[in-house]
Amino acid sequence: MEDPAVLVMLTAAVLLGALSQRATGMGFALVAAPFLVLALGPFQGILVANTCGMVSSMLNFTQVYRDVDWLRVRWVTPAALVGIVPGAVAVYLLPVPVLAIVISVLVQLGLTGTILLRKVALPNSPGTAVAGGLVSGFMSVTASVGGPGLVIYALATKWPHRQFAATAQVHFTVVAGASLIAKGALPSMSPLAWALIAAALGAGLLLGNLLSRRINGAQALRGVIGISVLGATLSLIQGIQGL
Repeated sequence: MEDPAVLVMLTAAVLLGALSQRATGMGFALVAAPFLVLALGPFQGILVANTCGMVSSMLNFTQVYRDVDWLRVRWVTPAALVGIVPGAVAVYLLPVPVLAIVISVLVQLGLTGTILLRKVALPNSPGTAVAGGLVSGFMSVTASVGGPGLVIYALATKWPHRQFAATAQVHFTVVAGASLIAKGALPSMSPLAWALIAAALGAGLLLGNLLSRRINGAQALRGVIGISVLGATLSLIQGIQGL
């Protein structure tokens, strides 16, 4: 764990993930998880991604709590907790590479379909919210990437980005915490590694806060979509390489 290359990769991944989370409302795991897995291995890497993602979302919530759409939270987040259950089962039953490939393909297809059909708006109904929440929960516990399910739901229902970004902090805090509980483990790292993670989280949130003031909702949403596609593509490559 004291390998300098590992520490550099760990610090950079957390810094970029925290920056993305603050600037766009999501993206910590999508940006950081692939590199954390490379640095720490699949199990520890996802544990670190869940832990840091939860802390990052909690800190972001203190800045954006006034814009949270609590009506959507009551449908999306409980559904995500239900989705965590089959996701946890899949983690223990499926080989990691196969799971990564399946999830990556589903994310790519979902985002592509939503973008192609972006002029077709779905109603903001409990059923639509539950579907988005189930996907988010399943993907959070399996790959620490609960964002795409929420993004697809946001795009399909024309959810204003400001409210989406704020609400996502509540959702990701709860879901990441539940994912850690479902796995029954916490990351095991040296004090130096934890110190670097804390510093990277703080720096990333500060930089992301500055960036968030310079981009509008449309730009941020495009960034979120791009991050989702990037994360899914990296996971797909990792899954193929692991076969």
